[in-house]
This record gives sequence, structure tokens and C-alpha cells, in this order.
Amino acid sequence: MMRRIDLLPPSYLQRRRERSSLVIVAVAAALVVLLLIGWWFFLGLRVNDAEEELRRAQDANAELDRQIQDLQRFVLLENEVNAKRTSLQTVMTGDIDWPGILAEIAMVIPGEVWLTNLTASAGTTEGATAVPTETSPIPLSDLEPFGRIQFQGQSLSMAGVAKWMLRLEGVDSFFATYLQNATAGQAEGGGGEVVSFGTTIELTDEAASRRFQQRLAE
Repeated sequence: MMRRIDLLPPSYLQRRRERSSLVIVAVAAALVVLLLIGWWFFLGLRVNDAEEELRRAQDANAELDRQIQDLQRFVLLENEVNAKRTSLQTVMTGDIDWPGILAEIAMVIPGEVWLTNLTASAGTTEGATAVPTETSPIPLSDLEPFGRIQFQGQSLSMAGVAKWMLRLEGVDSFFATYLQNATAGQAEGGGGEVVSFGTTIELTDEAASRRFQQRLAE
């Protein structure tokens, strides 16, 4: 049996072992450094991706802010329209359909009667001159009138005045008719006898124009 005999001095063997250890440590350190470099590079990519995503989110937020600013003026416009609608509805609540009322009067006036003057008021606020039913100590009706109209006119006869009163009573928009006066006299220029009269009617809520009310309710 052969036996291996190492003729190198022990100090040389010690130095060789130390060099081997250094090589191992150097290789391990190099691997650690490579791992750290790889990890740093990986983190850099992640950071770049996160920064890119952040930029995209910031751009999207900026675009949304611009859109919100653009839409804000429509919100303000809608609020203004709603406020004007409410004001318009309040203002027009007591409005009377005067064209419709006058058309009804024109349809019922007898041929022998003609009107010379008209004074009207709506509710209790409109109309600077009060008509007789507003100041009369004896009301024509217990109902609250929606409006009033006072007429001054002339007729060829008392029968014509009576016909005028009866026809006014037949209009749904009128719930009280009051004859203030009726005086017979000579027509101007000696054209015969005429009757001068004054009449007041009170209006129901059927006379309301209801303008804008239905639109606002929708």
C-alpha cells in the first residue's frame, strides 16, 4: 500500500488554504454584488413603471378636472334656470287670461250694447283703481274673487242692459255680476234715447291664464 507523502512545508499549505478561502469569499461577494445589482435594476424598473402609472393617473385627473370645470357652468346655468322658473311660477300664479276673458265678453255682448270704458284688477294686488265690488260694504259673494272687471257702456234700451247682465251670468269665468247704475237719457246729437250703465263682474279661478304653470309642473 502506497502512502502519500507531502513534501511541501506546512506554511505553504496554510497559505494555499487561505487563498482558497479568499477565492470563495470573493466569489460569494461577487455573487452578492450581482444579486444586489440585479435587485436594484429590478426595483428601478418597478419605480419607473410606478412613476409612469402615476403620470397617467395625474393626466387622467387633470382631464377630469377640466371636464368638471366645463360641466360646472351647466350646473350653474341649471340652478339659474330653476330659480327663474320658481320666480316665474310665483309671479304668474295670479295672472289672468285677459285676452280669453275679453274674447268671452265679446261673444256675449248683445248687438244693442256697446262698451265705453273698462277697468280691471286681478286678485288683491294688481290694478291701481279699485272697482266698486272691492269697496262695496255688501259683497256680491262669499267667495274670494280671482279678479274683477268694471264696465261702463250704453244700450239702446233697458232690455238690452238686462240681456247683457243675463249673458254675463252664463259665463263660467264670472261668478258674480253687479249692476251699479242704469240711466236713460238722450244720445249725443239727438239720435234718440240711450241707457248709460255701469256693471261690475267678479272672476273665478277659471279666468287664470295658468301660463308656465303646467310646464313648470312637468
